[in-house]
Amino acid sequence: MDTLLDRFETASATGHTVTFVDGDDHTTVGWGELFADARRAAVVLQAHGVGPGDRVAVLGPTTRNLVTAMQAVWHTGATLVCLPLPMRLASIEEFVDQTRNRVAKADARLVLVDPQLAEFVVPQPDDPPQMGLDTLHDEAAGSDPEAW
Repeated sequence: MDTLLDRFETASATGHTVTFVDGDDHTTVGWGELFADARRAAVVLQAHGVGPGDRVAVLGPTTRNLVTAMQAVWHTGATLVCLPLPMRLASIEEFVDQTRNRVAKADARLVLVDPQLAEFVVPQPDDPPQMGLDTLHDEAAGSDPEAW
């Protein structure tokens, strides 16, 4: 049985594309480009100590950077912990408290956060390290996708 990464790799060879929609903005990229970006991001995650058996929490809307980060986590052998967005909560304080509790219960090695939400999940002294999805993308741009 194929793993999800096997399926992404197969899709990367097809020439097909995926489109990310953000309001009126539409970004279309090939599955191959997305797959290579995820492998580069996996190199960065490994450099930050992420490996098999670790848990990496992610928080953000469904953007190219988020999907790339999700694939990168799987490439490292780590487990992805998707944190819910603050859609139906009574207050932002409740969102912050619940997010902090979920990260703690997951025993996350690293938390990847969309820059739009970073101000709501400011790391505290006992929290795991936090990295912006934009930072992961920027650091990955110069890495070798074959190095993972």
